[in-house]
Parts: sequence; C-alpha cells; structure tokens
Amino acid sequence: MKRILVTAVGGDISQSIAQCLKDIDDILIVGTDIHDKHAGKLFVDDFVTVPIATKNNYIDVIREIITNKKIDVLIPVNENEISTLVNSETNFKMIHCGRNVVNIGFDKLVTINSLISLGVDVPWTIDADKNIPEYFPCIIKPRFSSGSKLIFLIQNIEEAQFFANKYPSSVFQELLDPYQKEITVCVYRTKGGNVGSVQLERLLVGGLTSWARVIKNDNVEDLVKFIADEWNLNGSLNIQLRLTEKGPMIFEVNPRFSSTAYMRHQLGFKDVIWSIEEFFGEEIYIKEVKTGSVLARVQDVKILASS
Repeated sequence: MKRILVTAVGGDISQSIAQCLKDIDDILIVGTDIHDKHAGKLFVDDFVTVPIATKNNYIDVIREIITNKKIDVLIPVNENEISTLVNSETNFKMIHCGRNVVNIGFDKLVTINSLISLGVDVPWTIDADKNIPEYFPCIIKPRFSSGSKLIFLIQNIEEAQFFANKYPSSVFQELLDPYQKEITVCVYRTKGGNVGSVQLERLLVGGLTSWARVIKNDNVEDLVKFIADEWNLNGSLNIQLRLTEKGPMIFEVNPRFSSTAYMRHQLGFKDVIWSIEEFFGEEIYIKEVKTGSVLARVQDVKILASS
C-alpha cells in the first residue's frame, strides 16, 4: 500500500490532489490542516490537525505524523509549508518541483528577474516598498503569495502610494492587454528531462478557475519548455501568462500543484499521478491533451454532521 501525506486539505488545491490520488490502487491518504472546519476529511482516509508552518514545532509534528502513520511520501501544498519544508534540513521524502524553482517562484520579483536573465520578455515589475510606478494603469499584488487575491488596478500616483502603504511586501506590475484573457500552463518535466504541457484558457471566479478550454500555442509550448529546462524543473509547475500583441507574456509562476489539477487529470494530463509514479521508480508517459476540450467547475454540498 502507498501511504501519502497531503497538507492543507481544507483548501481547493489539496482536495483536487486527493481526488487525483484516488485513482491509484491500494493507496491510503492522510491529510493535515490547521483546523477541521472544512470538507477536507471527505477527501482523505485519515486526518490530523497541525500547527501553522511558521510555528517552531511544525516540522516536529509533521515528522511525528510521518513516523506514526508510516508515510511513504509527503506532498506539501500550502505555500508556507512548501517553503518551510523544502528549505529545511529534514530528510523527508517529498514531492516538489525543486528547491531552486520553489524559491524563484514564490517571490514574484525574483521570478521576473530570473526570466529576464534567461532573455524572456516579461511585464515590467517593481518592488512596491521601494518604488512608485511611472506608467498607469498598472496593478499591485502581493510579492510572496500565489493566486488571484489582493490584486488591485492602479490608475494614478495617489492610488499607488495608498495601496503600497496599505499592503507592504507587494509589487507593481505592468497591466497586460488583454487583461481578461489569462492562460494557465501546467508544465511537467520528468526525471529523464522530457517535458510536456497543457495550456488552459480560463475564466476566474472568486480566484478559482470556473471554466477552461484547452488551447495550443506553439510559441507558448516552446517558451515553457525552455524555462523548464533552464530551471531544471523536477515535476509539476504552473505558469500564468497572457497572449499579447508582443507574444506570450509570463506574469507569474506557481511552483506547486494548482487547483486545476483535477481538471487536468480528467483530460488525461495526470501530473499528480506521474509525480507519485516517478517517486516509486515507475516509468511514465506524458499524454498530449486534445485541443478544444472544455471544462467547468461544479459546486456541491455535503452534510458533515447532523443533530
């Protein structure tokens, strides 16, 4: 039996991962989170509450769970947990995309500067703690988190100064046109260096992908393969971009599985499963997804307890 520990199971990403893992025969999934007021228990076989990753005893608690539950491999999902665990001196057996990629991707300013060093065209991006932009409109967003929360459109210097003071540790970034046409690309690079990707044109509602259509742009495919090789990607990575008149422009990289993991899984791009199979020494084949496929997120409700 494969025994997998998945963190942050109260969130949509971990629940998507757990749904993917259910396709593996003879598997036991242990989930963790900082509380139990969520549906995470429905997606795992066993659940344990843990302290937040910034607490001094976090790693000790994870180590105890790994030992007591006889865990084969850990999948950290929350960004703070990934950074803490990947940069720790533990010998935990984990699935992640590589320490270098994690540390690049979780800092938006470092991400942009790394891409510039590779000769990749990117939107101008500056540290909001130190600079005020010269061009408007633009956007401001957190420097050290992923997702689509706390992103604001900035129209002038006064707004820039207000939001920079209100939200420290942010970046100003060029507003890419068309603003609404966002492409999310999952890139998977095997241990042998083979690279595959799937491109999803998506609609975001409440920060989550509610609708997506598979597209294929050759320039995007070449670009993400180039980045995966240059960064020595190990496993799965998500790249956010927009298709502009200048070509594809990457504005963010998420060095983790994303909430569209189960969408991709349904299409046959099973990066979660491939990560597990490669961990256990199995050879994998990256399937090419059919262009034009359309997916939509559905909503459901479960009764956890009744009086």
